[in-house]
Amino acid sequence: MFKIFKIIIGINLISYSLIFFIMYLNLFVVGYNFYFYLLQIVTHFETLLFIPGLYLIGSSLQKKNKMI
Repeated sequence: MFKIFKIIIGINLISYSLIFFIMYLNLFVVGYNFYFYLLQIVTHFETLLFIPGLYLIGSSLQKKNKMI
C-alpha cells in the first residue's frame, strides 16, 4: 500500500514539474535563448520537483533482496 502511495505522489510531482517545463518553452517564442531556458529550469522550485518525483517512483519500484 505504501508503494502505491509513493508512486502516486511521484507521478503527481513529475506531472506538475513537466507542466512548467512546457510553460517555459514559451520563452523561445518571446526571444530568449536556450541558456536562459536552462537557467529558468534550474533556478525555479517547480521544475526541481522532477527529481524527487523520479526518486519516489524509482524507490517504490525497486525490489528488495531478501537474504536467506
